Amino acid sequence: MKKVLKRFHEPFTAEIKHPQTRVIEFIVNEKHKKRGLFDFLSSSPIDFREITISNGSLMIDVKPKMLNPFRGMGKIFMKLEKDDNSSWTKVEGEIVPYNNRYIITVFLFLSFLTVWTAFAFIIDTSINTFIVVALGWTMFTFILYMLPFWYRSRLREYKDSLLLILNSKSVKQKRFR
Repeated sequence: MKKVLKRFHEPFTAEIKHPQTRVIEFIVNEKHKKRGLFDFLSSSPIDFREITISNGSLMIDVKPKMLNPFRGMGKIFMKLEKDDNSSWTKVEGEIVPYNNRYIITVFLFLSFLTVWTAFAFIIDTSINTFIVVALGWTMFTFILYMLPFWYRSRLREYKDSLLLILNSKSVKQKRFR
């Protein structure tokens, strides 16, 4: 199944105008920042608690939230490397617009459609039954097929917001406080 879904992946490259150590330090500081009682109401699209750092690589596990259910679902992998210019960081990454929940959802819908089709044909085998079953299969498979494209566009926005924050002057200023 994952081989079929591999075509939904989207590689990307970017540059951050700060050194790698400063970028990682900024992310760690933001990740361990004390959160207030009402911080979940903030307008920031980035939740630094979702970022996992290991060996100069970032893995962001994005999931829908209660107050932002349309933010996409999947993972963003970023590898941070020093650029030729030591004050810049080169980012190579990949957007994976699905996770295990999506795969389970696909199997559940296919199982439901199979059982539903069997019951429909047991009850009646007229042309109307064929039309309704064909429409059901077409509609649900189309939605399941289009969902990773929508997730990918939302994850692309998330990645762009994160890179914008990492490229901002606040990364440089946080270091010297």
